[in-house]
This record gives sequence, C-alpha cells and structure tokens, in this order.
Amino acid sequence: MSYKFLCSSLLILGFSEYALATETNNTIEAQFKAALLCKVAPIDGRDAKVVKQLNQQNITIKNLEDDGLINLEYHFAKPLEIMNTTVSQIKYQGDSGSYFYAVAKGDIDTFAKAMGAIPIPAHLKEEMSWGDIGQYYQYTAPITEENHFPSIILIGRDKNANSDEFYFGCEEFDS
Repeated sequence: MSYKFLCSSLLILGFSEYALATETNNTIEAQFKAALLCKVAPIDGRDAKVVKQLNQQNITIKNLEDDGLINLEYHFAKPLEIMNTTVSQIKYQGDSGSYFYAVAKGDIDTFAKAMGAIPIPAHLKEEMSWGDIGQYYQYTAPITEENHFPSIILIGRDKNANSDEFYFGCEEFDS
C-alpha cells in the first residue's frame, strides 16, 4: 500500500513540476505575444531584474543602446511559437515612441490575413513603416479626436529578408 502512495505522490509531483515549467514558458511566450500585439507595454530588458528573469528562461538580451535610445535584442535559445510563426529574436527600439517587433519565420500573407491586417496604402507607406518593410497594418484602436495616433501592428519584410522571414510588432507613439 505504501508503494502505491509513494508512486502516486512521485507521479503527481513530477507532473506538477512539468506543469510549472510549461506554465512559466507559456507565461513568457504570452507576455512577449501581448507586447508584440500592443496589448501590454514592451518588456524592458534594461531593468536588471527583468534581465535576470529572462536569463533564467534561456533568453539573452543584447543592449545596443546608443545616446540614451532604446535598442535591445532578445534572443531565444528555444524559439517561441507565436500565431503559427517561429520567433527566435525580438527587437525593441525607441526614442519618441517605440517599436517592439519580432523576426518571424512563416508565411507573411497568411499571418497578415489571420491578424485581420490590411495592406498599407501607397500614400501611407512612408509614414507607416520601418523603412522599406511595412506591407500590412492594423490599428489597435480607432483614430479619434482624443487619440490621433493609436498604436499600430505592422507586418512587413525587409528587402534583404529570406522569403519565409518577416517582421511583425507594435509601433507606439508618444502622446
């Protein structure tokens, strides 16, 4: 009888530890996904506590700060799966406003369609893109008298990117 109890306890403990590890990974993934989709503030890897927590999850941060501007890269030992894409790197750049975006592998058109994003009109290309990469966008809120510049989810491809590689993420403006 005591063997059954001991085995059951060890089995439950083993599953609990697995669930905790899975929950932590899902939480990190969920936090990055929410920030990429403009639902929460970007994860700020300039904070020593954040760096320590991310390092424990095998996420390294490169701080490429120059002249006080935000310029961070997050590198994942195990790529994140976000909305049917594989993400091994996220970048956070900012000055007056910020860009928090993922370098993703997958099909850009399928991703944009799933997001409900629409092509950027030619007359807005210069205004709504990170250089030459902006191809699709989605406002996160309507443009109103009170909110002239809502956050935007941008999806695009750099001219030097592989055919299965694209960028997506949140562009936020200072009010």
